[in-house]
Amino acid sequence: MAALFGAYSSFLARRPLVGGMASSAVLFATGDAVAQQLIEKKGSNHDFVRTARIVIWGGGIFAPVVTVWFRTLERLPIKSKWPATFARVGLDQFVFAPIVLSGFFTAMTLMEGKDMNAVKQKWSEAFVPTLKANWSLFIPFQTLNMFIPLQYRLLAVNAVNIPWNAFLSLQNAKPKQVEKAENELKKD
Repeated sequence: MAALFGAYSSFLARRPLVGGMASSAVLFATGDAVAQQLIEKKGSNHDFVRTARIVIWGGGIFAPVVTVWFRTLERLPIKSKWPATFARVGLDQFVFAPIVLSGFFTAMTLMEGKDMNAVKQKWSEAFVPTLKANWSLFIPFQTLNMFIPLQYRLLAVNAVNIPWNAFLSLQNAKPKQVEKAENELKKD
């Protein structure tokens, strides 16, 4: 295990963006699999397209943006450890998190082939409860994460993201379940 972590650390040092994208893709897929298999109990009806969408979001959009964001936060010109931590967490959670969650709901809805009206509806239904849940998990976690070396922060976030991504996947799927039930009622 130590050799695997050493190889991963070496890869992150050489290619931080690619390493973060790869680990994010795997861990976002894991979160969606947890949501579909352990919570929704889909079994052989696993929605692989849904998993692919969250992998595209996690590996292709989230990871590069967060990698740049963490580097930006690290450059805040505050020398004292605790004030710097509180400033970083505050910016991360009260500026960046709402943007990322809005991006998530926008990207996922558009990747489902829906239009901007559907994005607005999804956002109005899911944004506030998701943001509150985000704050309850990530404010304490990010306070600790800011003490982890910069190159491992995305990995630490991704580890916590397994249950969080399961939650996001469920939040994103909720309106579809309601929509499906409404469509079935219309058929009758």
